[in-house]
Amino acid sequence: MSPDLVLDPSLKVWVLLPISAVMILVGILRSYVTNLLQPLPKVSKWRDVREQQQLQKARLFRGNSHVLVSKKEFLNRQAYLYEALTSGKYLKNAVKQNKDQMPNPLSDPNASDAMFNMLKSNAANFIPQTVIMWWINYFFAGFIIMRLPFPLTLRFKSMLQQGIDTPDLDVRWVSSLSWYFVTLLGLQSVFSLILSSSNAVQVIQQQMPAQMGMPGQPDMAKVFAAEGESLQVAQFKSSTDSIEDRILDSYKL
Repeated sequence: MSPDLVLDPSLKVWVLLPISAVMILVGILRSYVTNLLQPLPKVSKWRDVREQQQLQKARLFRGNSHVLVSKKEFLNRQAYLYEALTSGKYLKNAVKQNKDQMPNPLSDPNASDAMFNMLKSNAANFIPQTVIMWWINYFFAGFIIMRLPFPLTLRFKSMLQQGIDTPDLDVRWVSSLSWYFVTLLGLQSVFSLILSSSNAVQVIQQQMPAQMGMPGQPDMAKVFAAEGESLQVAQFKSSTDSIEDRILDSYKL
């Protein structure tokens, strides 16, 4: 049995509280810096908007064709939409590329912007953590600042007593460097109370750009061709068919 330790009460004032306060203040500052580093939303080009709207128009026609009154109207719109999809005049890329040539991902401006945004996000998270860890190692190395009120197994010793080489010390004692890691992982509820929900998520989790997780943009020419084939097999069925019988049936007792 190792002898029990008696901590100086001033350690709470000069070590424990400063580390906790700095971690909270740096987390709040990092959330606002991350918001400032976020890129402004880009305005979509009119060709992109037209391409998506034309595809949505064809899908809405297939899903709501039953509201049309006459079959002639259905066939006219079906022929018009099929010609618009298969001709390629509504595609944003008017010039067709060679199918055998693979696109270079480094030449895509969206990919380069996503990589630069990821670099800024990593810098906003890595630099403050490095500075705080250096500050704790320089000023508070080797301090034991608190004792946990519940027993733990020896597997937690390496996590709670970093920077202290004492094999006989009780595992419930926490060093200053370990307290940094504990607060780094356990301040989510504090940030949720102080900041908004979106800023709190940015402090806890490193945001990855959405475009970096996507395997690539789909080939809209193939999407348009598939939608055109779906239009060809669409059948007309008006909602007014046998409407008289349905009205009469609704009034029967």
